[in-house]
Amino acid sequence: MEPKNLLLVHGANHGSWCWSLVRPLLEKRGFTVHAVDLPGRSGQRRSGWTYRLNDSASAVVEAADAAGGPVVAVGHSLGGMVISAAAQLKPELFSRLVYLTGFLPVNGDSVASLGRRDRHAILQSGIRAFLWKGRVRILPGPGADVFFADCTEEQRRWAFERLTDEPLRPSLERPRLTPDRFGTVPRSYIRCTKDRALSVAFQDEMIARQPCDRIATLQSSHSPFLSMPDALAQAIVDVT
Repeated sequence: MEPKNLLLVHGANHGSWCWSLVRPLLEKRGFTVHAVDLPGRSGQRRSGWTYRLNDSASAVVEAADAAGGPVVAVGHSLGGMVISAAAQLKPELFSRLVYLTGFLPVNGDSVASLGRRDRHAILQSGIRAFLWKGRVRILPGPGADVFFADCTEEQRRWAFERLTDEPLRPSLERPRLTPDRFGTVPRSYIRCTKDRALSVAFQDEMIARQPCDRIATLQSSHSPFLSMPDALAQAIVDVT
């Protein structure tokens, strides 16, 4: 059997660097692994309002095509919305969508609208929006407690050295998702029970609204790719 083709899609403020511990573990498990950097990682002087969700979705489509799709796309956090929009554009390039404590939308949702529904998370305490720049920043200190709660101090420092301000506009946009395109791609979800950015109660609410046929659970916070990479690699194997 040929190895499964896997495409890793990071969340807000991150880049492909966040998968550096997980990627070799997945390759040892027989996957062919690719990772993408979404638009907005560089060129911080450019207004965040100039980036669209479709730009990120198109970047994922291009990466899936370059990888020789179809691929299993794993989307972390905001990356869940991105892989959903990408599957709407080119469903034939995706064999499965895996949401890693990710935003799992129905038609008409945005990341912002979903975030407002989560009454158990403390996401807002860890970020700051710069509206004139159209960007959002993860704050040192409170942001570490929200996004990297079960990570070591060394892991937190390593992450903060690499985090970037995130374009704001993609989180406000509501992609059109239809049953005949996005809806044809099977979905999996990896729940993170100690997540403070996207509570497990709300993860379960999203799964109830948009069912997934394979589910795994990690006893982790929002960043298991740092705090428990081996367990995460195995969870990805289990749901693909």
